[in-house]
Amino acid sequence: MWLKEQVLDAWRLDVQLKDWRNKVRELSYDIEDCIDRFMHKMSKEDAGVNLLKKTISMIEKIWARHKIANLIGELKARVEEEALYVEAQRLLGIDGPREKIIEFMKNDDNGHQLKVVSIVGFGGLGKTTLANQNPNVAKILANMLKELGSCVDPSDDERQLIDKIRAFLQDKRYFIIVDDIWSTQAWELINSALPENNLNSRVITTTRISTVATSCCIGLAGYVHNIQPLSDRQSQQLFLNRVFGDISACPPHLEEISRGILKKCHGLPLAIITIASLLAGKSNKGQWEQVYNSINSAFSHQGMRDILLLSYYDLPYNLKTCLLYLSMCPEDYRINRADLIWRWIAEGFITEVRGQTVEQTAESYFNELVNRSLIQPIDIQNDGKAEACRVHDMVLELIVSLSAEENFACIVEGQSYSGSGHKIRRLSVQSEHVGDEVMQQIMDKWSQLPEDIGNLQYLQTLVIFDTNIRKLPPSIGRLQKLVRLFVHPDTELPDEIGDLQALQELSGARMVSTKLVEALRRLTKLKTLYIHVPTRQELGGDFGRYVEALKSSLVVMGGHGLQSLTITGNDVLREEQIDLLCSTAPCLWKLHIWGAGITHVPKQMASLVNLTHLDLGIPRIKQEDLCILGGIPALLFCELDLWHAPDERLTVSSQKFQCLQQFKYKNFRYGGGLEMLFLQEAMPELRRLELNFRAQETESKMGFEFSFEHLESLEHIKVVIWIRDATRSRVEAAEAAVRGAVSMHPGRPTLDVKFY
Repeated sequence: MWLKEQVLDAWRLDVQLKDWRNKVRELSYDIEDCIDRFMHKMSKEDAGVNLLKKTISMIEKIWARHKIANLIGELKARVEEEALYVEAQRLLGIDGPREKIIEFMKNDDNGHQLKVVSIVGFGGLGKTTLANQNPNVAKILANMLKELGSCVDPSDDERQLIDKIRAFLQDKRYFIIVDDIWSTQAWELINSALPENNLNSRVITTTRISTVATSCCIGLAGYVHNIQPLSDRQSQQLFLNRVFGDISACPPHLEEISRGILKKCHGLPLAIITIASLLAGKSNKGQWEQVYNSINSAFSHQGMRDILLLSYYDLPYNLKTCLLYLSMCPEDYRINRADLIWRWIAEGFITEVRGQTVEQTAESYFNELVNRSLIQPIDIQNDGKAEACRVHDMVLELIVSLSAEENFACIVEGQSYSGSGHKIRRLSVQSEHVGDEVMQQIMDKWSQLPEDIGNLQYLQTLVIFDTNIRKLPPSIGRLQKLVRLFVHPDTELPDEIGDLQALQELSGARMVSTKLVEALRRLTKLKTLYIHVPTRQELGGDFGRYVEALKSSLVVMGGHGLQSLTITGNDVLREEQIDLLCSTAPCLWKLHIWGAGITHVPKQMASLVNLTHLDLGIPRIKQEDLCILGGIPALLFCELDLWHAPDERLTVSSQKFQCLQQFKYKNFRYGGGLEMLFLQEAMPELRRLELNFRAQETESKMGFEFSFEHLESLEHIKVVIWIRDATRSRVEAAEAAVRGAVSMHPGRPTLDVKFY
């Protein structure tokens, strides 16, 4: 059967079966540890050609085999003991409420009085919810102070924090959102930190408890908004769109059962999305009936938990493990996608699929968890990929309990930890008592990596940030399985970096010597490189050799299949270096170059047929440069960071930038004015445009002229006008030119104008 009953009822096992299951799981962990230990011992190379060393190495291996054999014997006995047991079994419904809340916030009937909107509703209704029923108010106040950009002293108590917040806000108009308030006492303390200064300030709170919502508005111009479940129509639209991609695509034989499922969801978006994600791609009525029979009413904590459990138990084993790994992240934590994927790989959670790299398989796992609505994608990039994700509170609550039950990870949230009697497999410390100053004291002791780091034979990812480590030891060259190395630009790399034959990503490194630049050529598997090169003055007499070495290394790496390059070069980078790279790097899809020595866009850049992301930092852009960039065939994202404003009108011709979806133009250093015209059929796919320029008047007498009406796909324009050293009339002329051009666009794109 698709969902076996014993799997669906796994959380309802009796005590004896649960104990048996847990012992078997612990046994499997220990067996895995045993195998890892054996493979590690046996994979060590012989110590060298010296006969004595070889003999010692052989004795060590024999002794290791003896210890492993004893351990295997113990494990076999445990297996026999455990075997004595019997085997066990798109947002909807927000437009009206949003407009109502906005109208209340805008209304000025009460003069300049502070206004509070309190949103109340059951978990899963579409607001952030709270699992911890005993919130740390001091932590909330400290976080508020940090968000306001003020310093926090770890020794501050609640009263001191309140006084600091009040002092900071006293003469300011503020808009603050306080999420997940669980008690009236917590609100009273938070509210005492918010001064009523008659400056039209606004506060929004969210809570699950009606009495708390009411208390938030007592004595203030307040409005309690009870967030409502989705209507039957909205629920059906959300459900069917997620399952079938279209509200009208539901097969007749599933219409009745779909209505029954939705009735149990009670209009809760989280419940609807979770079950819809579970049923997506499944059209067998029996499978749908199984889901219907397996869930209780979502309008209860247990009912919602059962729905989430149903989705969890439908996951393949590897995906279950990947999801449980997220239990180690704090609530509302921003989880970087790339870091998460490499952690999964390092843990051995990813089974390589034929025809895919292990990274591609891990990417598909991430996407599957998103598609099943078990993680929430955030910071969507130009290529459609999420840069990070978060876990919904109720999902996190579930996987934290499952993780503890399965001894997957140990989470320490207080000052002390009471052991569970099991080995700690993974540890996550989430304690306010381990403050920044304590962590700093710990990290300050790390001024260098031990030479023995070269013995970590299976190390795949090494990240060194926010430490006093300024130099990596030569032994790092022995890390033959190291795939990713991230360092701070102040960290000096040894020449042995070229020995890392498995390295695919090197980020943040400062290439301080010619020999180090030459070592890059030996990294034949390198796909992603982010480096800083020194200035001409820093290089001194070695400048000529360094430039030639860099040129040669870029060509060699391009031939090895380099895919992403970020290089900040000040006055060392030259057009000929980039031209050579472009002509020899057919796989390059991302290029970020920052070089004061580059006077024009290299012509060979148009030959990069796979380039989709370009960030170019150069002194000035000219019309011919724009024509070269417009000829890059697959370009999706282009950002120009310029030192000087152009001294001529820039025109984007027709048939240029045919695939571009986002364009950013930035100049906030020297010069002023901007005249940029987009002709018919230019940038036909452009959706987002950002212009960042100075209003200051210059000798070139450049004014402000724009034409956006031919950008037929344009959805949003962001304009930042730098007003330093500019007259008021110049600033007003710049804004008027922008707004006038936007008003001419037939599609009425949204406009965001800011002044700095």
